[in-house]
Amino acid sequence: MEEPQVVRYRPGQEFSWHYDEVPSAQLENGGQRLVTLLVYLNTVSDDGGGGTVFRDLTDEHGQMLTVQPKRGTALLFFPGLADGTPDDRTLHKGEVMSSKDQEKWILQMWIHQHAYKAVLPPDNEQETARAAVEEYQA
Repeated sequence: MEEPQVVRYRPGQEFSWHYDEVPSAQLENGGQRLVTLLVYLNTVSDDGGGGTVFRDLTDEHGQMLTVQPKRGTALLFFPGLADGTPDDRTLHKGEVMSSKDQEKWILQMWIHQHAYKAVLPPDNEQETARAAVEEYQA
């Protein structure tokens, strides 16, 4: 499993369309991502934006599937098949945070096909993030 990441989206921020698959040049560390888990750490109102949208998956009304963040819920999906083949149906994005007074907080985790060795960028340590986490908890 990759290192879990906590991500905050402020008003006006978004994450554009993407796949969670690992580029072929980087498959030597753990192989393909088979599982994505997004844990919503806060609730974003329906009119606040911030939903996780899947372009090629639809809801019961035939619209693009959108999961609205609700604290304590999680979204589990499979960006790769068991053999490591990427599943192109999982193209998704994080909608723009349209509310001026809301943020979106999520915990992201990815499980790989094979054993994964943690790789941390320079100066990216738990102590660096502690102040932001304590601010959020206050």
